[in-house]
Amino acid sequence: MAVIGALSGLQPAPVTRCRVLELGCGGAHNLAPMAWSLPESQFVGVDLASKPIQQGLEMVQQLGLANIRLVCADVKSIDRGWGEFDYIIAHGLYSWVPRETREHILEICRLALAPHGLAFISYNAFPGGHLSQMLREMMLYHVRALESADERIKQSMALAKFLAEGLEKVDAYQLWMRAEWQTILNHEEGYLYHDELCEVNQPFYFVQFMHDATAHKLQYVAEADYVENFDHGLRETARAKLAQVGGNRILREQYMDFLKGRRFRQTLLCHADRSLGGEPDASRIGGWLVSSKARCVGGACDLRPGVKQAFQTPQNAKCETDDPLGKASLSLLGDIWPQPLPFADVLARSAQLLNQAGLAAHMDDCARERLPRLLLQLYSATMVELRTTATPAVWTAGPKPSASPLARWQIERGGFVTSLLHTRVEVEDEVGRSLLQWLDGTRDRPELLEKMWRLLQSKGALRIPDGDEAAARRQLQAELEASLDKLARLGLLIA
Repeated sequence: MAVIGALSGLQPAPVTRCRVLELGCGGAHNLAPMAWSLPESQFVGVDLASKPIQQGLEMVQQLGLANIRLVCADVKSIDRGWGEFDYIIAHGLYSWVPRETREHILEICRLALAPHGLAFISYNAFPGGHLSQMLREMMLYHVRALESADERIKQSMALAKFLAEGLEKVDAYQLWMRAEWQTILNHEEGYLYHDELCEVNQPFYFVQFMHDATAHKLQYVAEADYVENFDHGLRETARAKLAQVGGNRILREQYMDFLKGRRFRQTLLCHADRSLGGEPDASRIGGWLVSSKARCVGGACDLRPGVKQAFQTPQNAKCETDDPLGKASLSLLGDIWPQPLPFADVLARSAQLLNQAGLAAHMDDCARERLPRLLLQLYSATMVELRTTATPAVWTAGPKPSASPLARWQIERGGFVTSLLHTRVEVEDEVGRSLLQWLDGTRDRPELLEKMWRLLQSKGALRIPDGDEAAARRQLQAELEASLDKLARLGLLIA
């Protein structure tokens, strides 16, 4: 939110010292990781469901988080007395509540958002929402006589399986239906129940949403998923037609939805009296941190000018450049992913790579000016990530490795944890879950190795080829180091 707000010409509050309000916060799984990483910021979460709030309060208390407050209340009870917030978040709420509550969400943004604040509201969107509504209506019809939540979930899954497996791949409709029902089958049960089978699930055309937001003196900033702000993947003729709407951003976005069949939006809003900039200011990147998971296609990168090199992310986002500094920067960032580097460090270390390749002459002022523009283009294509502040993560395991207290608390209660990069990490095996719990900063490698040995022994999973215990211990030591390195690269370790 801070990055996109700044690129849009706003002056968002620094995330290291701000006030954040989340509406529909659940068990604080979104707020608590931020509160732990940003101790000088203040966080308030509100949810009508008492059980998740109670679970969140337990987590907050056990982690000793003094900068977060969780309240069990209706969002309609929020007024000016709650104070101002620099960031307001309403994720997975707006489409799933009655109109009166939706109106109050927007009114909260008008009353409680700081002058330079940003509000994030996600919602289901038309025209793609029409397709989702078809499946929802079929499931609701199928479970119309059932009251038990478990039975409604079970029967909805049974219907999805029946319809997915009963279709032959013969026409476009059946191909689409088969894929959609397969998506339903992959849903978590809680998601299916609260999103697809809930009483209210109302998509909106973008112009409808913005009509209501404008009535509350709010204006459109951008989509929080930055790539969605661009016409990537559209034909040139479509881009030319979109350009004809001129400066009417709302109309352009609506026709983009028509073209893309968009079914979900994550929209950023600000006060209507704020002045937004024109083109995003690439010079802002000079004060931020950059990371990239893109790797050079084909192995070693040829940094020479005029030689095009392709880079690709694991999600198949691709780019090609012949710029020596650009190639050096992407090679550097790919090698150290997921570690974010300050832009100044990217420049300095990329210059070293060019110097080592005998290409120091290509590190001139023009190249330095081009790099922020290139990185901004790559950010719009999901090739790089931008951050306004560093994380408390360390990228190598120390003598007595320590995982974040939040991750250790979470792994004791489930199979997923939140990284210090604010990403969800699933830990599926018992050894990995146990290792995370042991990493409290008090145990060195021999102690961790011994605990792993005993755990595997107790499970009958210890492998000692030819009875050579020393070799088995060396192998387990190598596996321990690999696991620690993986946890560090996932952003789970702290100093």
